Amino acid sequence: MAVAFSLGYDDGESVSLDAMIDAIERIAAAVSVPVTADIEGGYAGTPAGVGATVRRVIEAGAVGVNIEDGTFDGGPLRTIDEQSERIRAARSAAEREGVPLVINARIDTYLGGVTGTNEELIEETVARARAYLAAGADCVYPIALGDLASLMRLRDAVGGAPINVLATTGTPPLRDLEAAGIRRVSVGPGLLKASLTAMKRVAAELLNYGSYDVFTKGVMTSDEARALVRTDRMK
Repeated sequence: MAVAFSLGYDDGESVSLDAMIDAIERIAAAVSVPVTADIEGGYAGTPAGVGATVRRVIEAGAVGVNIEDGTFDGGPLRTIDEQSERIRAARSAAEREGVPLVINARIDTYLGGVTGTNEELIEETVARARAYLAAGADCVYPIALGDLASLMRLRDAVGGAPINVLATTGTPPLRDLEAAGIRRVSVGPGLLKASLTAMKRVAAELLNYGSYDVFTKGVMTSDEARALVRTDRMK
């Protein structure tokens, strides 16, 4: 979502694959740490298409992907078998490229694509997690599942396989997540929203003939900002 918004598009594969690949390439070229890319639903209607997307992502310099089982029309999630095939295609593509790609399989059961009691949602999440890991995923991402008891239940059900959670209001603190064996935390679009909120406050201050302090005091210097721009690595 954050990359799409920064390019002027909505979430849900609204930004073109070419534009997303360009962004991935620019990011990967500018940093010296591994880059993972959110490829949403895989930018393809078929498993083979997902594999083609993954090959382009790897060529752009990323070594990890998020891929979700939700759709963008508010309908039901992809079936377990269908999503498993898409994950297998992603893994096969990475193997052909000789890259040990980290596949983070997002599970959207708690985003409204599945109805039922909390117990039924947990059971569906567990079933999907097990299937996706068996298909070649390295990590499962039950987005919007944030209570510690449910996360620990999922952890035990998948044999301690890595679990990713979304940091949002109500998500347990990092220390509690670490103690519970949660291996990965995503901030999602949180940093973008925080930045946009700060810009909105600045705009309101200027509109009301207020103080410049809101964007001049306690902020990083120009030299500090320049240090973050690795122009020597940019293509």
